[in-house]
Amino acid sequence: MRHKARHKGPVITMNWNTTLDVKTRVAVGAGARQKLSSILAQLGAGKRVLIVCQPSTAVHWLRDILDTLPGEDFQVTTLEVPDGEQCKTTEWLLRIWEHLEGRGFDRQDTIVALGGGAVLDLAGFACSTYLRGLNLVLIPTSLLAQVDASIGGKNAINLPTGKNLAGTFFFPRAVLADQEVLSTLPEKQITSGLAEIIKYAMIEETVAKSTDYEKGPKPLFELIEDMVKESVEWDDPTLAGLITNCIKMKLYVVHRDPHETGVRRCLNLGHTLGHAIEAQSEFELSHGEAVAIGLHHITKYSVSQKKLDKEALERVKEILMRAELPTDLPKGLTKERLIAQMNSDKKRSGDKVKLVVPQSKLGVVDFESSYPVTELAKLV
Repeated sequence: MRHKARHKGPVITMNWNTTLDVKTRVAVGAGARQKLSSILAQLGAGKRVLIVCQPSTAVHWLRDILDTLPGEDFQVTTLEVPDGEQCKTTEWLLRIWEHLEGRGFDRQDTIVALGGGAVLDLAGFACSTYLRGLNLVLIPTSLLAQVDASIGGKNAINLPTGKNLAGTFFFPRAVLADQEVLSTLPEKQITSGLAEIIKYAMIEETVAKSTDYEKGPKPLFELIEDMVKESVEWDDPTLAGLITNCIKMKLYVVHRDPHETGVRRCLNLGHTLGHAIEAQSEFELSHGEAVAIGLHHITKYSVSQKKLDKEALERVKEILMRAELPTDLPKGLTKERLIAQMNSDKKRSGDKVKLVVPQSKLGVVDFESSYPVTELAKLV
């Protein structure tokens, strides 16, 4: 059964500061994209604006965004990059730099990234490195990007040996998370985004204890269990609340730990194996699908180490399956290849690796412990 009511809640605007004294405006809700022109004015941004997007996004939303930037006020150019992870290369990074240089961009000018996590990563990396930083505005168009990739200031490109190995910390001046842009997503991408929302549910209590984030009367995990009893539509009212909640959770985490030296590590739950699966499958699996497998396997590992009971594992597997997310390793990926890939993970230090492991109950994780790299074999 599909939800038919269209979510038309208010746009919520939050001002976000980190311990680095970086200020970001975050607008969440249907119609948030329409705030682009006014936010650029509030930032005192220059007239030159580059919109970086991908073909799959441009066909639906580029004209809509261009209409918010009147020609008499802004000099707008656009650059389309390949869909998916194929854009996160040194070649496309150089093309953006050359575009900015050729059009005389200065440090008051702005890059607007319109798209999913990959284009946000690339545009953010380019923005952080050209002239040591322009204004960056993110308009995430996938569920996964709205709840995760757009929040936190991480930007990266891929190298031949692994995902996100070249990166920067650079915080956007504004994030416009508009639920309406999810309306053109394939169902698979909504499903992919649910994996990151499930991840947030699995760390919620730890985040609440470590930051100023306040839990609601009902745990996120239970809310998601209720929601995925039937197909999830982009305008599901419960989904709208979950998007806002996940954004708030990440804002509090990044406020406390912008450079990932402590509590921010908990956001990597399921990602060590997930990133290895993405790379070794040559990105045939989406990020969310790979993370879903990582969540299931790290929970299995926790049960094997007697940190968590089997009932919790059954709930994790059940919610992933009902969300139509994978839980098992894809065929054709050998254990040896995945272990070798995880050994190049940037969280490794010598013969130790940081792993985020569920413990005691769902919602609680250990993000502080280091494990011998030999433990990576137990994840697969």
